[in-house]
Amino acid sequence: IPMFARLLSGGNAKEAKTFAEEILSILVFSLALIVLFVEIFIPYLMPVFAPGFKATPERLYLAIEYTRLTFPFIFFISLTALYSGILNSFERFVAVAVSPMMGNIAIIATVFAMAIFNMQAGYAFALGVCACGAVQLLWVMIPAHQHCVRLRLRWPTISPNVKKFLLLAGPAAAGSGIVQINILLDTVMASKLPAGGVSFIHYADRLNQLPLSMLGTAMGTALLPLMSKKAREGDRQGLIDSQNLALEYALLFVVPAAIGLFLLAQPLMAVLFERGDFGVRESAGSAEALMGLALGLPAYIMIKIFSSNFFSRQDTKTPVKYAIVSVVINFTLNILLIDSLQHVGLTLATAIAAWINAALLVGTLIKEKNFELSPRMKTFLPRLLATSALTVVFIMLIKILVLPWISEAFAQKALCLTLLIGGSIGSFIVLARLTGALDMKDLKLQLKAV
Repeated sequence: IPMFARLLSGGNAKEAKTFAEEILSILVFSLALIVLFVEIFIPYLMPVFAPGFKATPERLYLAIEYTRLTFPFIFFISLTALYSGILNSFERFVAVAVSPMMGNIAIIATVFAMAIFNMQAGYAFALGVCACGAVQLLWVMIPAHQHCVRLRLRWPTISPNVKKFLLLAGPAAAGSGIVQINILLDTVMASKLPAGGVSFIHYADRLNQLPLSMLGTAMGTALLPLMSKKAREGDRQGLIDSQNLALEYALLFVVPAAIGLFLLAQPLMAVLFERGDFGVRESAGSAEALMGLALGLPAYIMIKIFSSNFFSRQDTKTPVKYAIVSVVINFTLNILLIDSLQHVGLTLATAIAAWINAALLVGTLIKEKNFELSPRMKTFLPRLLATSALTVVFIMLIKILVLPWISEAFAQKALCLTLLIGGSIGSFIVLARLTGALDMKDLKLQLKAV
């Protein structure tokens, strides 16, 4: 985004279009080769990434089959990121912000459609993931062509702009994807646990990704283009103010989300997934894994926000250095905790590593004088802390009232879960307004500004 936006703002629209076409061509050709390679050689790659599956051929076979169905998602979502960056540079944010929701709808629609043909749930979900990527790509590509720039494929070339992009993009990708890297590491380690360990982490990550993808996308959609503009103009204070505002509203949404996922993990798993082979044991194991991941949810969002500060100034090396530190810490903690805490130890290690990563990023920003808490933030944080503490108490009371009514009937379980979630959200909003952590008028003004 910073490179493309800089070319546009400099009046070099033609050069910006050429640059985007060069990146598009490189992505299409390289991603097509990667997908083809994985589709062919996944039977040999899977035992490396999930060595624990070698002891159970049935699990290994299903893992290979599901990977073949889901891996084209990489192709679609990478091109989605390119077109999202183009839309952001033209300050067209809505399509990008909505695309993850449309992808989730595509998954649900595919699963229901395949159920008509009695397709096994695992295969249906795998197809849904692939459909999710395709829908997200179309959702951003069409408006990009209509309102911004129509790109065409050309033979891949390494121009000076592409060279600069590759030097910046490599570290940036590694830094931004650190949560996914750590989850992959957890999955590899979990494959050595008794049957169910990998599934526990997978289902927990699906729920954890819901607020993470929504908030992370929103931050990337509005924050990085704005911060890049401030960096180009040399407006350091404006950059810091933008970061403070993003941090305030991100925490306002992500902290209650983390509390909810942690305290409602068990009923969430029971209602959403507990049927067929997914029984009480699987529900409990997945809930424990979700609780571990939820502890790191605010840190995951903070990493995205703080990394945007570095990326807007085209400093991609610092985030990747701390990302490497995070991976090392995660791996070390995995080894230390896996025997005693099993799958919970793996997700807990990921959360701890994320908090250390966020601390390193903000520490460096403070040292560089690129971050300081505004007076508004200094007032907001204690209010948010008080609201969160009171919300925990209210959620526990709501659970005491609602959980005894949960039965085996799905409709009644769904109703109880709805009451739990609705009561939790409602209590947080009321408490946040009472403590002053949430100002509805100010929130509406900020949303209109975005």
